[in-house]
Amino acid sequence: MLKNEKSRISFFSWLAIFIFCLMGLRIVWLNFDGAFYSDLAAKQSTGIMESSKGRGLIVDAQGHPLAINKKSASLYVFPAELKDRQGFIDKLRQAGIRLPADKRNRILKSNSFVWLARNIDVADAERVQKYVDKVEYILEEQRLYPERKLAASIVGFTGTDNKGLGGIEYRYDNILEGRKFRILGLKDNKGKRIILEDPEKKKEVDTMIYLTIDQYLQGLSEEILREDTEAFQADKGIAIAMDAETGEIVFAASSGGFDPNDYKKYPSKEWRSYPAAFLYEPGSIFKPVIFSLLMDSHRLNLNELVNCENGIYNIYGHNIKDVHKNGLISAEQVMVQSSNIGTIKLSEKVTKKEFYEYIDKLGFGQKTGVAGILEEDGLLRNYKKWSGLSKPSISIGQEILVTPLQMARFYSAIANGGMLKNPKIVKKVVKGEDTYTPKDAGVRVFSEATAERLHTLLKKVVKDGTGKNAYSDYVEIGGKTGTGQRIDKETGTYSKSGYVASFAGIFPADNPKIAMVVVYKEPKSSIYGGSTAAKTFKTLAEQVSMHLGLKRSYVYESVPTS
Repeated sequence: MLKNEKSRISFFSWLAIFIFCLMGLRIVWLNFDGAFYSDLAAKQSTGIMESSKGRGLIVDAQGHPLAINKKSASLYVFPAELKDRQGFIDKLRQAGIRLPADKRNRILKSNSFVWLARNIDVADAERVQKYVDKVEYILEEQRLYPERKLAASIVGFTGTDNKGLGGIEYRYDNILEGRKFRILGLKDNKGKRIILEDPEKKKEVDTMIYLTIDQYLQGLSEEILREDTEAFQADKGIAIAMDAETGEIVFAASSGGFDPNDYKKYPSKEWRSYPAAFLYEPGSIFKPVIFSLLMDSHRLNLNELVNCENGIYNIYGHNIKDVHKNGLISAEQVMVQSSNIGTIKLSEKVTKKEFYEYIDKLGFGQKTGVAGILEEDGLLRNYKKWSGLSKPSISIGQEILVTPLQMARFYSAIANGGMLKNPKIVKKVVKGEDTYTPKDAGVRVFSEATAERLHTLLKKVVKDGTGKNAYSDYVEIGGKTGTGQRIDKETGTYSKSGYVASFAGIFPADNPKIAMVVVYKEPKSSIYGGSTAAKTFKTLAEQVSMHLGLKRSYVYESVPTS
């Protein structure tokens, strides 16, 4: 019994030694023939592709979709597997896939993975795959903009890799980008492709960015601008409306535009958000700035008489002209009749330094800080660089460059009682269970009493003055007309034919909720804002009031004089 047990132990011991020796020999063999197995592994593993999915959605204030995702296919190839590389390229061309030079060179000279076409219809990918041997595809996500041109310059667009390239898509790309992942392409022992997603899979978090704009009003304003731009024979029409209490942008529109689904077909200048990027001398819509300063510092009695020199006034060797040849008129009528001469004379009550610091406090010459729209700073030179003519010129909206957005913010301060609000285009960001809502208490720039006096003064401009074309039987409007000259790029002086016509205002004027600015670049039917922009302003104000349920009013009050 003992002898049999010793025999079994001896047998299994020798068996273990034999197996161990075989394993050692196998390891030695693999080390000697490593190149063979490395080559085999390389043939089975065909590279890494990067992609993403679950990009966040962009919607309007009510949740209507402006940027969503749809399934698409992306074609690729591994050149190392091609027997006839040039023939492969030729056959691709026959199938409708024309490759740029850099991709053709990579296919001809490289063995690494090459994208052939990104984000095409799945049916097209299947057709090409059947026609061209060795073409493969993976399913991805492509950005889709269901409203096409509507709010395109605000929403922006993405590139072929689904990264934001403009507008909200660009500014909030790190929030919207979704989940990135890598795809490893392997082959089994029969040569069949195996696509494996990165095993380190992160949980997808739903993201949604709510904009402040109203889809209906945005689309309506764009259409009205296109029609009126044609009617006034203008190069460009621009309009922006803000909620005076919250700073939220209700719409920001321009004529023209582009389709972000196919943005490359449009000139890059159309990708801009004109309400935030168009620079111009505002002309007379800037006059309430000097009036607000004088009122707030108790240096203006609206009943005081101002000599408007019968329409022509020489200052520092420069002739200032008025459209209406007025003599002695009240300070109130200086605004109502939009007298350049009267405004300049009233501006003598303040110093250069004081005027500059006040304009700077109002945010002119600097970006508003609105997140999501690329904007321009404007131009406000330091008062130390002003000439003798600068202060009077700036008081009537010359020698300063602004954007429609900056003007809308100032008129919002008039509407809401003197608080300068930071404009907002993003209402809230929802990421999973977390919600972020931008907030801004605003900064007081003038008193409520000054704002009230300006309300009534602007109403008189529409009722009795240069803004009569903005008068509406539906909603009471207060506002100011403006006509500014454009700079001739060749001469560096004011153009004799290029003008910007504008109207800026508030409504309902007795209890304002909305501030709005309408601008036309180089209208040919009339250069005056009262004949062009005022008409568009009226149409838009009526539509906005009806849509938002703002009350109808007719009461015109007298302007307080002290």
